[in-house]
Amino acid sequence: MIGEGLAGDPAQWLAPGGPVAEALRAQGVPFEPRAQQVAMCSAVHEAFQQDRHLLVEAGTGVGKTFAYLLPALLHAQRTGQAVAVSTSSIALQEQLVRRDLPLLARVLPGLDWALLKGRGNYLCLRRMHAALAERGLFEGDLRDRLEDVAAWSESPGEGSRQEMPSDPGDAAWDLVRAERDNCLGPRCKHYEVCSYQASRRRAQQAQLIVINHHLLVSDLVLRRGGGSMLPPLAAVVVDEAHDLEEVAAEHLGTRVSASSLVQALGRLWNARNRSGLLAAHADAALRAEVEAVRGEVLAFFDGLAASLPGGSRAGARGDGRGRGPTALAFPEPSPVPPALGERLKVLGGVLIDRAEGLLAGGEALEQAARGRSLVVAGEALLGLCGPTPAGMVRWLDTQGRLPALCAAPVDVGPTLQQALWSQVGSAVLTSATLATGRPPSFDYLRGRLGVAEAAECVLGSPFDYPRQARLVLVAGLPDPSRESHAWEQALPEAVLAAVRATQGGALVLFTSRSSMQACAEALREPLAADGLELLVQGEGLDRSQLLERLREGGGVLMGLASFWQGVDVPGDALRHVIITRLPFQPPDHPLQQARSRRVEELGGDPFAELSLPQAALRLKQGFGRLVRRSTDHGRVTILDPRTRTKGYGRTLLESLPACPVEVQHATPAGAPPPEPAAPDEEWPVDGPGPDDLPPARTR
Repeated sequence: MIGEGLAGDPAQWLAPGGPVAEALRAQGVPFEPRAQQVAMCSAVHEAFQQDRHLLVEAGTGVGKTFAYLLPALLHAQRTGQAVAVSTSSIALQEQLVRRDLPLLARVLPGLDWALLKGRGNYLCLRRMHAALAERGLFEGDLRDRLEDVAAWSESPGEGSRQEMPSDPGDAAWDLVRAERDNCLGPRCKHYEVCSYQASRRRAQQAQLIVINHHLLVSDLVLRRGGGSMLPPLAAVVVDEAHDLEEVAAEHLGTRVSASSLVQALGRLWNARNRSGLLAAHADAALRAEVEAVRGEVLAFFDGLAASLPGGSRAGARGDGRGRGPTALAFPEPSPVPPALGERLKVLGGVLIDRAEGLLAGGEALEQAARGRSLVVAGEALLGLCGPTPAGMVRWLDTQGRLPALCAAPVDVGPTLQQALWSQVGSAVLTSATLATGRPPSFDYLRGRLGVAEAAECVLGSPFDYPRQARLVLVAGLPDPSRESHAWEQALPEAVLAAVRATQGGALVLFTSRSSMQACAEALREPLAADGLELLVQGEGLDRSQLLERLREGGGVLMGLASFWQGVDVPGDALRHVIITRLPFQPPDHPLQQARSRRVEELGGDPFAELSLPQAALRLKQGFGRLVRRSTDHGRVTILDPRTRTKGYGRTLLESLPACPVEVQHATPAGAPPPEPAAPDEEWPVDGPGPDDLPPARTR
């Protein structure tokens, strides 16, 4: 248990002469006292003591992790039950378990924590050895990756995929990951050293459990069916709470991916190279049935996209360039044939029955697990055959090489209220981006997440934004919503001018893959001529590798949604964030359309109550990539002219930290870059009317 020294108000531990400051100094890290951090710590402590929920927006640099970890640990000590901390990103999980909690352990004797991930993140030694025994059946690259996994499995650590020095890829990991339907439990000879089982045992004993939103919502789903992965909890801290709605919608819905079905059937039997789990099976008819069902799956998905409204040009198999619609709505009646779902269920049942006759226990378990997965997929397809259930929306996701059938609840708030907020004594929801508007309001978040009763706290950043940051608004570019073709034509030149203004050190944020790829192709040679390395999401390097290259300096990184948050590149390596387009959700996405209709049914304004708050939160996240330390300086450039020409531009800009604002005019192709606007220049307007912003320079 934690020592008696943490009794009372844990905020005292964050004082300039307190234990946390001393522990940081012992590691050579300077301690910066922050009034906002102390205020948040006291607010979280009070919420836990009173068994109340709390919403906290803590600006960048507040140090919110210490502000909730100390009260959480004290609460665990007081109640004798664990507190869970749920995050959205792996980066924050890594910060908690590799930096923050080990530092607190230096000053809090007996501190005990555990990191728990979903089962599929952990290595199964039994499956790994079975795959290695058959590696001669696999192609060269897959064989090499399996051997890399085997070599890594000898290393100390938690045994999760994220620890590997290089990612093994989905094909190899699917052969070795832990699976619920493929687990022998205590009967397995590797049980005592199993990474997943060890993590479960640690979590059952820990005072503080670090999880992610996916695991949090998965546990809610299990609890509705009488199971659970987590022990009884005294409280929950939901960090990066702005991401919880989308994660909940995913887990409370359905997804049947064509690629996952094809891959699962190919792992059973691949007729091209005569490999797979059934390669040594005596029943040739079973292999033929697997191949026939695989053909039916491909035929169905190949024709589905073209049969849906608006999907005639999209095709079922994407070209990888993000062209065409990314989601197509289901018509009524559903185009999904019940025959395919039934065929998958029957095949799955046969595999389960035939597995009992196999001599090798491991092979029987593997085949039965594959059969159960096909049964589940068949049941999901059958669920997509009938009329759309009330409160749900269904669509075809066409973003990947092969499409996926999806269904999700329009509103996850009632489920979260019933299954989480009403079941836990205290929940703290926090992020640097939770409130919208001025004065800041949590109404949007409350409505989306179903948080009816909660205290509120808005804490600004301790950073000196007027001194450290500048906001540049570019005038004269086409309106991307009304002149989309002209906008796409002008965008590369505008991005190049912005990048050259700081000689690189730039993160360029996009909302469209096709726009990003077009800009990358247009700017590859000009940037190389300037001596700047162009880094593009999806061109070979993974996210962590891209960020590491950017940290080396002299680079320009182009990224999509995942780079609008969780990017922490301090110093001169990232001195310019370029936002190409305001981050509104695609209005034609079926889920967004259904949410808008729901707002209308309740008498609200979908744009004001849904689209605008979503964009404001995402814009704040993008802006927050710039200043990560008190010594950082730089600029944020917004290329979208609607910040100045539309009435909602004021709302979006007011969501950002107050800093000097400069207006620049777009540079025509081939012209020299313009001089910066004079300090007293007024913002020009593009025409009279109430939608135009008044002259202003500093907010």
